[in-house]
Amino acid sequence: MFKKVVSKALLSVVMDKKARSKLDAAKARAEQTPAATAAEPQPASSEELRAAARQALDQAEKELASKPKPTADRKALIQQALAVRKKQTTLLDELGPDQKLKLQAMALEAFGLDPTKSGR
Repeated sequence: MFKKVVSKALLSVVMDKKARSKLDAAKARAEQTPAATAAEPQPASSEELRAAARQALDQAEKELASKPKPTADRKALIQQALAVRKKQTTLLDELGPDQKLKLQAMALEAFGLDPTKSGR
């Protein structure tokens, strides 16, 4: 629920109303199509499956080989960011249920949404 609200809020910032309506219409069409027509046909035999898997692995290896290797500074920066994220996550886990609801209401207000209509 909260993810959906935040997603809609971010979309309203990034996309104009016309683009959002087109996106909603495309999602509605995708939901209406039967699963059988939307699914891709699978290779018939196990040999074809192995060949398709091998081809996908080869393609992934080529993509990884073509990317530049991260420098020591970049690795250190990534490790630092992961440590900060872990610390922030533990801080949120320590909050009580009332504090979490207050934090959620503050976030909804920050996005310009009405916290009384959040579905809770």
